[in-house]
Amino acid sequence: MIIGGAASTTAATISELEARQAELESQQAEYQAKLNKSNSAVSEKQEEVDALVGQVESVTAEIQVCYQKISIYDKSIAEKQQAIDAANVEIDNNMNTLRQRIKTIYISGDVSALEIVMGAKDFTDFLDKLQLVQYVSDHDAELINGIKKKLNTISEEKKALEADKASLEEEHTTLTNKQDELTKLLDENKETLASLQSEANDAQMQLSISEEELSKLKPELQALVRQAQQQEAAAQQAAAAPSSSSDDEEEEIDYSDNGGGSSGGGGYSAPSQIDAGDGWTWPIPGCYTITGGFGEGRSYESHGGTDIAAPIGTPIYAANSGTVIGSSNDCTHSSAGVGACNHGGGYGNHVWIQHDNGYQTIYGHMINTAVSTGEYVSKGQLIGYSGSTGWSTGPHLHFELRINGVRSNPMALF
Repeated sequence: MIIGGAASTTAATISELEARQAELESQQAEYQAKLNKSNSAVSEKQEEVDALVGQVESVTAEIQVCYQKISIYDKSIAEKQQAIDAANVEIDNNMNTLRQRIKTIYISGDVSALEIVMGAKDFTDFLDKLQLVQYVSDHDAELINGIKKKLNTISEEKKALEADKASLEEEHTTLTNKQDELTKLLDENKETLASLQSEANDAQMQLSISEEELSKLKPELQALVRQAQQQEAAAQQAAAAPSSSSDDEEEEIDYSDNGGGSSGGGGYSAPSQIDAGDGWTWPIPGCYTITGGFGEGRSYESHGGTDIAAPIGTPIYAANSGTVIGSSNDCTHSSAGVGACNHGGGYGNHVWIQHDNGYQTIYGHMINTAVSTGEYVSKGQLIGYSGSTGWSTGPHLHFELRINGVRSNPMALF
């Protein structure tokens, strides 16, 4: 039967793992909600950042256009200034010409226009001289006035260009200030976005850690549940089975014909491969001499297992994982001429393991066992030491296999 302590320990472990599983699942839900919220905030902030980037790019383009216009105005203003300078030079030149003409007249005798006219030889000459004086006077005045008019026009155009340029420069300043404000706002939003992204990354990392731990915990919990189910099934089977019957009694082995379990005489060697057949492992490594095969005839019934010769104290290991459903360790006889000891139903000190799929293995005639009823053992785990207790006349391991309660040849496992 399953020892209450082992069952309670397993149940407690399952309870702890289930509590941890519930805690992890709760954490997962919390981290997932946090991640969803962070991702949503990141998405919204990213849209704001993208919009600001678009505004900054638009203002930058406007500033560039404005700058290009200012450059064009600078060029036009420079051209107008060149025209003004040229007109001033032309006026100066004409004024110099006029001054020179007046100076020449003065030097020649300070002849006035009247004197020039009155000095005519005849009326025709008078009219000619009068017309000449008038022409020179009108021509000089017209020339100078034309240049002045042109100069005024160019100056007005220059003033208009300078006014337009000033307006553009003001617009350029406004756009530059707007660009600075948008850039500052963009930088602030980028910092916020980075912070939100960091929070989302933290939530994702916490969620991943929780998922990883949960993925490791679930198989462990499932294994413990299966173990508990096996223990319960084994306990029920052990409770229903009689503690001793003719089927559970071990026949006395006659070592007189085979040298006390040695490889000579009727013994034979087991295969050297000790780990095969669905993961079964040889229960007593280093000892392969079979001194009693399965089904050998005895005085009253056939042999129910395989006897493997082994010195007293040789370690014995579980051939596969399972739950110990029987363990006896109270026989003190050890082949000291006692061939009919009925301790443990003839098995003496022994271990009985329930495996999956209805398989059971029995390890008889131990000097001592190392596991207790209700304990779960792994394949290859130490379960005891060979001896010669129970119905035995020499040191050996009685290795028995039962499939759904029916004795079967254990060598078929290997």
